[in-house]
Amino acid sequence: MNNSSKFVAISTGLAMALLGGISAMAGGSTQSSAMHDFSDASAIAGTEATLIRMGGGVHVTIDTVGLTPGNAVTVWFIVFNSPENCSGGECGEDDIFNLDADGKFILNSDGSPPMNMDGIGAANISAHRADGLIIDAGGNAQFQGSLVVGDVSEAIFGSGLVDAHLAEIHIVLRDHQAAIAGNTDEMINTFNGGCSDDWPHEPCEDLQFAVFKHGT
Repeated sequence: MNNSSKFVAISTGLAMALLGGISAMAGGSTQSSAMHDFSDASAIAGTEATLIRMGGGVHVTIDTVGLTPGNAVTVWFIVFNSPENCSGGECGEDDIFNLDADGKFILNSDGSPPMNMDGIGAANISAHRADGLIIDAGGNAQFQGSLVVGDVSEAIFGSGLVDAHLAEIHIVLRDHQAAIAGNTDEMINTFNGGCSDDWPHEPCEDLQFAVFKHGT
């Protein structure tokens, strides 16, 4: 089985585990949000992200616009299992990285940002791949992904989703730029596929996000 087939099989299996229980899951809840631009946090017209929370996990669907045709784009779950412990009562980058008073990264001598291990531990943060694809002509895209409680098969750090109803979940779209022949699998399945190993991992960049707080 090639890498693409493996990832399809994993995604399909997770979705079946979650979605197979929706009709019987009385405690499910649905939240919707526009996608927001990473550069200024403004809502992007014509976009929508929907998160379904169930006892066994979460499922997200995203309809978005304004992407570059031919680029590889991945989607990530950023999970704050204990949002009440986030810095200043708001979960964000300063819980994952060390930032200065102006909100800028405090960098190591090699130019990389150190992880805020205290913040990650306090809010019990983890990050997981949700989806990835090559953008079609027109720049519109539909993504979807599922995350089962306790599953870390596509985690880049952290111990997984603990409680689907209590976690704050951020959805992040990451652009890997134009698809590179022979490297497409890596670009749509990994966080820095097709990009530099060194910070800031150019030309990868985070483009869009949505925030789903629990109980809203």
